[in-house]
Amino acid sequence: MSSTPATMSEPRRAREGMAAAMRAVFEKSGFAYVEPPLLQPAEVFLDRSGEDIRRRLYVFSDPGGRELCLRPDLTIPTCRLYLEDGGAGEARLCYSGPVFRFEPSASSKSAEFVQTGAEFFGGADAEAADAEMLALTADAVRAGGLGDFDIEMGDLALFDALVDALDIPAGWRSRLKRHFWRPAYFKELVTRLTTNGASSAGDAQAGLLAALGALDEASAKRVIADVLDLAGIAPVGGRSIAEIAERFLERAADANTAPLSRETADLIGAFLSLSLAPKDAAKAIRDLTEAAGISIGRELAALERRFELIEKKGVDLSRARFQTGFGRTLEYYTGFVFELRAAGKGPEGAVAGGGRYDGLLQSLGASARIPAVGCAITLERLAGATGEVR
Repeated sequence: MSSTPATMSEPRRAREGMAAAMRAVFEKSGFAYVEPPLLQPAEVFLDRSGEDIRRRLYVFSDPGGRELCLRPDLTIPTCRLYLEDGGAGEARLCYSGPVFRFEPSASSKSAEFVQTGAEFFGGADAEAADAEMLALTADAVRAGGLGDFDIEMGDLALFDALVDALDIPAGWRSRLKRHFWRPAYFKELVTRLTTNGASSAGDAQAGLLAALGALDEASAKRVIADVLDLAGIAPVGGRSIAEIAERFLERAADANTAPLSRETADLIGAFLSLSLAPKDAAKAIRDLTEAAGISIGRELAALERRFELIEKKGVDLSRARFQTGFGRTLEYYTGFVFELRAAGKGPEGAVAGGGRYDGLLQSLGASARIPAVGCAITLERLAGATGEVR
């Protein structure tokens, strides 16, 4: 029997009150409320989300053969609404509703969560928009009942600038940027580039990579697809045959390229290991990069200005940390990222997060790059942090 207002449990009533209070914060700040469809084209998430989300999608085909999914988050669906409405000029949109992600170790009920959040499209002043979004997220979390939280921040644009300044093949730059947000694989990638990929592979694997390297891309992909089919291996983790083939081709190319120098690998490692108070971040990064003969002054100036604007918005950064290696787990982020965590709980205490994703809208069909930044608050995590029982 479905709950009615009269029979609704006290915890559920409290959670709905939390969601309403957070939505009110965004609407008071000029964000228009939208309700994106629950059903979404599966390919938009398979192509643009990280593997963590791809392998947790609820995907199915409708009677017409279209591959659909239950929305796993509300950022991409809100982007699609913005584009359907013309995708021009500034727009501030907010939302609150269920999202669906498979949880292997949880009950089926735990596959449904509630996200409340906001997206700011077209803001010309990136640092000001970033500061506004972080401050609004903090205000919304407080309105939801959590007043004591830590803030974790990062900036993918800093790493991109560092990589662009390194004397390495262009293809490696692209791959390092693309896999930055996947710490385990990124570490493996740097090790492979430093030791020259195939040299550490077994003889059979090295032979396959050498054979693939002698083929054009289309032929190599057909060979890989045939090998997987003959072996009865299906794509896993949301990866397509094309993505698996691309990975093999990258490794084949590595086998014919001089390895990454130890000095460069050490610089990347030192850069990504920095974890600092915001007030110390720019100087520490500047000292490290300039000692290596690299200047990323424009990006560091933007970092400093962003911190100043965040503090002007009233956000206390005394308990915030800035990590150069922090990138969250979504593939579409391009710059500033952040998480709000229940005090002292670390990553497991994350209740909200967001960041800048300037390339996402163009990948969804916009004619040009559109600046965008957003946030999402998970109601169930927030309720747990405030003592509510789900």
